[in-house]
Amino acid sequence: MNIDQRFIRVYLRRWFGRLCFLSLSSVIFTFELVRGLSIITIHLDLIVISFIVVTLQAGIAAVSFTGMVSLSAVVFFVQLLIHRNDSTEASEMDERSMTAIVPVYKDADVLDLSVTSLLESTVPVTVCVVCESDDQPSIDRATTLASDHEAVKCLINTRYPGSKAGAINYAVEQTSSPYISVFDADESVHPRFLESALTELSECDVVQGRTVPRASGLIEAIAYYESILLSYITSRLLSIFVGFRLAASRAVVMHRDTFETVGGYDPTMLTEDYDFAYRCYKHGFDVHEQLYYASTIEAAHTVDDWWGQRKRWMSGYAQVCHMLLREWFPPRDLRSVLSIGICIGSVFGNLLLLSLTAKFVVVVLFGDTMISLGPFLAVITITALVRCVDYLQGRVDRLGWEWILTPIIFPLYGLVATKAITEYAISGVGDWYHVEKTGH
Repeated sequence: MNIDQRFIRVYLRRWFGRLCFLSLSSVIFTFELVRGLSIITIHLDLIVISFIVVTLQAGIAAVSFTGMVSLSAVVFFVQLLIHRNDSTEASEMDERSMTAIVPVYKDADVLDLSVTSLLESTVPVTVCVVCESDDQPSIDRATTLASDHEAVKCLINTRYPGSKAGAINYAVEQTSSPYISVFDADESVHPRFLESALTELSECDVVQGRTVPRASGLIEAIAYYESILLSYITSRLLSIFVGFRLAASRAVVMHRDTFETVGGYDPTMLTEDYDFAYRCYKHGFDVHEQLYYASTIEAAHTVDDWWGQRKRWMSGYAQVCHMLLREWFPPRDLRSVLSIGICIGSVFGNLLLLSLTAKFVVVVLFGDTMISLGPFLAVITITALVRCVDYLQGRVDRLGWEWILTPIIFPLYGLVATKAITEYAISGVGDWYHVEKTGH
């Protein structure tokens, strides 16, 4: 195939993907809009009296959404404010017991954030910065940090180049500590996080910390509130009932045996952390969350970066779902079956955020005022309260006003999900996307 034919195929596929995206988005929104207008009659037979309630289907959806989000938020607030006493054994460890891996690529300007904060940890730690061979600025910066600090090591990823997963796997092979942790280059780690995680590891296999996007502007604030709603609030009840929790590739601490048992991170996956979490779950490993000592990370600064990063995430979720479906039969145990259900629910749950938007439109236009205000007040109140807690605990530097915009996160994320899943269904692959890091 010559270059012109290849270009035409790529061009046609791109426009076909756009057409499918617009068509699917329109179908979902229109169908749910019409469905939301349907009338539902509910009979309530009590001991003394009976009620007949006639309402719109969209009204039921709005009340259900408000109730579920509010309940999940209560659980999150309880977990957010609870922290346990750290053990003296953790603080008495030597630096050879814990390796903190920091994979970097074009991150020379922000590398000091993670390395400096890790060196300030209340437990000794060896910081292993893993660079790619074609990223000389990061190599130079990592080499300088290694020469300035005895606890910092610089590695060049020569065995599995080209991916974050490969860099982490390479670093694990080059070290021998019984505990492994992974952090992003732009991540500012709380001094007590590692100590708290090591205490927690006496009762579990993996500890996942909370990461808080630094809300320095409008786009950054949207990323911050999106993190609260879609990464933490909506997953609370799921983690309680089925025990599935994300084991990511940042702010995570684990036993070396756990990492080696699941085979490390897969370099072929767009979202290596999402894939890693499901393999941990299927192996029966117990993942705990440490929400109190949160790290701060750099958020996307532009609309293009916000969209591109989330499109890669959603493509990666679809890729993991595809992989789990291929490996599903015959199912080995209950967790193998649950993995499929959780992943499909996550992927299509994001896709159906557009349907929620349609229901809210119906409720606002034709529903009761209190019912229509419920979802908006719940979302705005929850995010504003979390922002206040984060402000009081020093995770954000101001209270801000952007929380009033949080309802727009659902349609925006729904559009990203629809775009990513449509393109993955057409091509079977997703696009890598590297977000610009500035250190703010």
